Amino acid sequence: MKKIIITGANGVGKSHFAKRLALVRPDVPVVSFDAIKLRTGWRQRPRFETDAALASTLEQDAWILEGGPSLLAQAVAKADALVWLDPPEQVRGWQLATRPWKNLGRTRPELPPGNVDWPWQQYRFALRSLRNRSKFHSYISEVFRSADGLKKWRCRDESDRSAVEHAWSDHSG
Repeated sequence: MKKIIITGANGVGKSHFAKRLALVRPDVPVVSFDAIKLRTGWRQRPRFETDAALASTLEQDAWILEGGPSLLAQAVAKADALVWLDPPEQVRGWQLATRPWKNLGRTRPELPPGNVDWPWQQYRFALRSLRNRSKFHSYISEVFRSADGLKKWRCRDESDRSAVEHAWSDHSG
């Protein structure tokens, strides 16, 4: 296992979990899909640029790719494993509520420079995401079900995440 995708809706802890996996296998780089698709000021790159940059990343020998469900169509075919972070909604809601305050006035490490967390902006984005949760859930669920040939985990809690971490460390050889 050299190529693993960590996906889920925003606020589920994808970046945090990717960092945990990188601690287990520091030779495997973490790639944030947000870093690929964003410019400064929360502006998105044109789709063709994002697709080309993601395709280039996917050709690498090893990676931990973390990001929302929009990366799945292009990335699943290149991966060895798929992790769907799917905590209970109250856990996700709490994480969405507290995240802007942890990074107040700063750019999170997984983002390109100039994408500063301010609570009002992040809360608007979080509310949109929460309204679209059934759409995200349905799409990820369908990709997860149909992704044959991959090692797959649907992580609802810390014990599920620990199982992924253990399997990832077992394949470090």
